[in-house]
Amino acid sequence: MSGSLFFSAVFALLSHPAHSAGPGTSAATFLTLGFGARPLALGESFVAVADDVSAMHYNPAGLGFEPGLASRQSPRRYEMLASHAMHIQDIRLSQFGFLSRPWGFSVTHLALDGIERRTAETAAPEGHFGASDLLLGVSYGKRLTDLGLGLGASGKYIKQSIGERSASAYALDLGALYRLRAAPVSLGASLVNLGTQIRFVDQGYPLPLTFRLGAAYGMTAKFPHALTAQLDMPRDNTPSVRLGLEYLGFGPFALRAGYRTTSASQRSAALGKALGSSAPGLAEFYGMFMGAGFRSKFGSMDYTLLPYGELGNAHRFSFTVRFGGAAAAADKLVGVIP
Repeated sequence: MSGSLFFSAVFALLSHPAHSAGPGTSAATFLTLGFGARPLALGESFVAVADDVSAMHYNPAGLGFEPGLASRQSPRRYEMLASHAMHIQDIRLSQFGFLSRPWGFSVTHLALDGIERRTAETAAPEGHFGASDLLLGVSYGKRLTDLGLGLGASGKYIKQSIGERSASAYALDLGALYRLRAAPVSLGASLVNLGTQIRFVDQGYPLPLTFRLGAAYGMTAKFPHALTAQLDMPRDNTPSVRLGLEYLGFGPFALRAGYRTTSASQRSAALGKALGSSAPGLAEFYGMFMGAGFRSKFGSMDYTLLPYGELGNAHRFSFTVRFGGAAAAADKLVGVIP
């Protein structure tokens, strides 16, 4: 993949009218629920970090670099992640990722049961049905020789099922990642969900196309913590800013926090203020993300809490295992450009 292809795709997105589509105009919105617990705890401000399995979802260019200091170990040949979410409204979201740099493979499955079936003739339910979403992805990243620049791409197969009907689509993610030599700074950009429409019956719906641009400070031996900032420009919503912090100063434990800006109307609706009610407890932290992790030389365990206003709270758990022979010396960890 050439750099001109990536930036041509970015230009095509940015030249699209910003308000040509609004919320609810995209299909396969499960693609916007994130991947793994660690990036979510950073408010999904991860496009410039991209140093673990989750890079396949946020910026596949990260697969061209060695894993980062968050693993507390020398790089390993293989990395495997399993993640599960206790989501709102009894939604079940499970994810799996396998990484053998510079290649990666990922699976996301979402399921929801017990949806009432109704018709215009009667107000009483006539039974129940379920819905499910599936994503299969293959990713590749490459770091350009003698440069701190990496490029990457992910090919994705997407399937949605609602009751007895199903539809599918294909998509491509493109990513670029640059790690500065003179400072512990990384810059990242990605264009995700560029693909065909989901077609149910005779109606087509576009995928949630999004352009991400971000920066990260840290992730080196001198400053292993991470400060991140990111701008998201989705096709079907207003732009948002994401901020993240990862602190690794408690031995094997990691503390993380993130924040995502939302429009006043979106926040009002999420907190129930539009209906004259007020969501209690943690719901007031809508737009914020909080998480923690435990790291060892074999892998890590991560947890993230996501307040969703009146809808309740979601909990995301991830387990990452790293194994195989060392792939590179420790001084070639991500962020340390030889």
